[in-house]
Order: sequence, then structure tokens, then C-alpha cells
Amino acid sequence: MMAWTEEEDKKMDSGKASDEPLLTDLDEKSVDESISDSYEESEQIVQHKNQHLDANKDAESNKLWSLLENVLTENVVEKRRTRRWRIFFRSVYLVFFIAIGVFFVGQSNIDNKDSKGDFVAVLPLEGQIGAGQPIDANIVLNLLDDAYAHSGIKALILKMNSPGGSPVHSGIIYDAIQIKKSQYPDIPIHVVVEDLAASGGYYIAAAADQIFVDKASLVGSIGVISAGFEATELLKKIGVERRIFTAGENKAFLDPFLPLEPASADKWQAVLDETHQQFIHAVKSGRGDRLQDHPDVFTGAVFSGVKAVEIGLADGLSSYHQLLNDNYADLRVVYFLKDKETWEKITQSFGASVVDTFLKQFLPK
Repeated sequence: MMAWTEEEDKKMDSGKASDEPLLTDLDEKSVDESISDSYEESEQIVQHKNQHLDANKDAESNKLWSLLENVLTENVVEKRRTRRWRIFFRSVYLVFFIAIGVFFVGQSNIDNKDSKGDFVAVLPLEGQIGAGQPIDANIVLNLLDDAYAHSGIKALILKMNSPGGSPVHSGIIYDAIQIKKSQYPDIPIHVVVEDLAASGGYYIAAAADQIFVDKASLVGSIGVISAGFEATELLKKIGVERRIFTAGENKAFLDPFLPLEPASADKWQAVLDETHQQFIHAVKSGRGDRLQDHPDVFTGAVFSGVKAVEIGLADGLSSYHQLLNDNYADLRVVYFLKDKETWEKITQSFGASVVDTFLKQFLPK
């Protein structure tokens, strides 16, 4: 058993004190400075590393953006190139179709002014009659002259589908046809009625050598009409007074806002009667002995095709194509129409459906 004395304890304590070094204030400052320097150095290392990483990231990002920019630029260039080629080919197609259209128009039998050889001239008369209307005497007479200017004409067919219109233009065309008949007695003139040959339409038709109708065609209406209204009582009710100044007592006799005087009505009726007599004379002169003595012929009545043939207003039942096949199957058919713009001719040559497809395909969306 061992025991420690007090002296030994003191020695041991003194020995330990001598063996372990003591930290002074200077040593503690040095340690702190060393730690601080190490921390700052670590911070600099980390910061430098981060800057290096950021630089690498920026380089990679710039490289990526540069690649993307190149791809987009090439895409835009390719689209522009494709669009240029598309425009080029569309232009080629457009020129091609225009060339074909002009060729067909030039070669077609529509409005052919350079007809050679024997042919049947066809002149469509469709629509209202009058100045600026589909059947305008100024245009029709020129077309008649064009048709008869060719020595190869063997017959003239007027395709009639008209409800009438101006008695003046109707009379002018009637007289022109009569003149052609006298100048070219060997060239027959036929009228083929489709839906209508009424009023002025029949006025013109009566000049032909023959009139053919469909059994359901409407023919006749040999009369003259002038329509209007009177609104004098209406003006009184709404409190409006009409003011009109004229030089000549009959200048405003058809004014609807003035009462019609009996004398003015008689004068206007005399004008209509005179025009009606001109119409009747033209029909009798054109139809001759073929016209039957029917009480309603000159009353403005309208007759079916069958009835028209029965009373002598028409010569028989036939259609345009049947007439051609029966009488002129060995001849060319040449249409004489008023001059049209190039695009209108192309439209008529190819048909509305072809033009519609063409426009959808090649015009910009």
C-alpha cells in the first residue's frame, strides 16, 4: 500500500507546472491572427474557385447562345430561301396559266373576229334591253356587223332570253336585223327562245325569219307600260308642301307629288298608244301571214310556247342545240359577244370552278 505525503504532492504539483508551457497574451494574439489569416485565405480560395466556376459557366452559356443563334439564323435563311422559291414557282405557274388562257381564248370560238370557212354565227341576247343594259343596241349592232363581215357566215342564231325593256333599243335592233335580211337574203336568221321573249324581247324576235320556243317558254306581252304613283294625299297628312317651278305647262305632268290633270293623262296615253302601234306594226311585218287572228295577241297577254306556235307568234318547238344538230351539224359555231377583259375571257374559257381553284391555290392567304 502506497501513500502520498504532503511534500510529495507539492513536488508533483511543482513538476507539472514546470513541464507544461503557459500561454501568454502574445501567444493568444498570434493564434487569433493565424486563424484569421487562414479564414481569409480560405475565403479567397473559395471566391477564386467560384469566379472560376462562374467564368466556366459564362463560357458555356456564351457557347450555347452562339450555337442557338447560328441555328436560328440558318433557319431564317432557309425560310427566306424557301419563300423565294415558292414565289418563283407561283410566278411561273401564273404566267403558264395566263399563257394557256390567252391561247384558248384566242383559239376558242367565242368572239372570234378572224373566222375563216363556213360557220354559224350565234349572238346571245340575254337580259334587260336598254342603254347600259345587257342588250344594248349600240353593242348589238356592232356585233351584227362583225358577224356579217365574214364571207363564211351561213346562218345567224339569236339566243333570246329577255323580259323586254326600252322600246327604242328594241326598235333599233329590229330595224338592223331587217336590214341584214334584205342585204343577205340567203343567210337565214333564227331566234331560239329559252325562258322569255316578252315585250321588247319579242319585238326583236319578230324581225327574224324563224322563231323557235320551248313548250314552256313565255312569249308575247305585245304592249307598252308606264307605271308611277301619286303621293299628294300623303304629303298633306305629313304636312309637307311641294314646290316646283317649270317653264312649259306639261313639263312636270308625271310628277308623283302633283295631281295628274285629265288633259295630261290623255296626252301621255296618246304617246303610249303610238308606241304600241309601232310594236304591232313590227310584229305584223315580221310574222306576216303566219300570225293568226287571235283577240289577245296585241293586248299585252303572255302565251306559253305551245300556244305561241298555235297562234303564229312562233314557228315551232326546238332548243338551241337541237336546231344546230338538225340544220347545221356540219358547220362550226362562232359566238359573237361584246369585248371583255382578258381575265373575264379566261374565266369563261376555263369555267368558274377552275378559276376558283386557281385563285385559292396561288393567291396569298
